[in-house]
Amino acid sequence: MLAMARGWFRRSVFKTIRFLKHPRKLRQSPARRWFARHFLDKRVWKPTQHTLSGGMAVGMFITLQLLPIQMPTAVILSAIFRVNIPIAIAMCWVSNPVTVPFMAWLEYAIGKWVLALYTTVPTSPFPKHLPESMVDAWIVLKEHAPVMLMGGIILGAVAALVSYITTWSCWEIGSRMEVAKKLRDVKAAAV
Repeated sequence: MLAMARGWFRRSVFKTIRFLKHPRKLRQSPARRWFARHFLDKRVWKPTQHTLSGGMAVGMFITLQLLPIQMPTAVILSAIFRVNIPIAIAMCWVSNPVTVPFMAWLEYAIGKWVLALYTTVPTSPFPKHLPESMVDAWIVLKEHAPVMLMGGIILGAVAALVSYITTWSCWEIGSRMEVAKKLRDVKAAAV
């Protein structure tokens, strides 16, 4: 029963992809052409050295922005840059309710430090609890949002660069170790 359901699901997915990538359908709609070129490309779903590293970078950048729509933003950016979509989505889960307070504090501190070099920064302290009225919430948001946005962009760019280089290097080391193991096996079989 499970094998039959799996087969049906696989056939329906392939039929849908075939339908969406049909040349006659792609000529009819520019939006469908864009969707097929970015989302139905096998390279954005299979991890390669470039797509995996790029997916990690996009995911790390988006996860440090503290946006309410992180996953859709990560999917769209991954499709535009043609990097691994599932990895970018998974990296969005780094910012969870446990890690958000630390990330928000770090973004605020970095943003305040950078903005202090170029302009004035808010003098009122960051609130420890939510304001009671919408007017107070708007005033706090208006005052502290640019600081957090600047800190998020800087921290996200640094984390994206570090994660791209780290993932690329780990993939390279792993592939070289695999090649060295195959060479040792071939030498051992020849003796």
